[in-house]
Amino acid sequence: MSFWGSIVSFFASALAAMGVGGGGFMVIYLTLALNMEQLQAQGINLILFLAGSMPGLLIHVFKRRINFFAVILFSVFGVAGTFFGAYILRAIPALFLRKAFGAMLAVLGCAALFRKKR
Repeated sequence: MSFWGSIVSFFASALAAMGVGGGGFMVIYLTLALNMEQLQAQGINLILFLAGSMPGLLIHVFKRRINFFAVILFSVFGVAGTFFGAYILRAIPALFLRKAFGAMLAVLGCAALFRKKR
């Protein structure tokens, strides 16, 4: 990985850890700056998220704030949903996925921008 790739990964991971949505920034960087395919960029983003979430997970386990029954339940359905989603994604053209992802980011960005503070 290049120097700039490491810098972008660091800041995207830091933003994701703060709940800002750094994963979206990482996917945009990988697709636009590195001309990576959308699905490959999303896969790398998931790996980045897993690596970035490990410190928080360890802290919550240490403080005993984890409901392990819920973790097992969500994991089983999450894995099943992953395989189902991967099967469906093979039938959808990559260009449509790219446009849908861009539209989703635009809508979420506008919603965050115009959301009223409580």
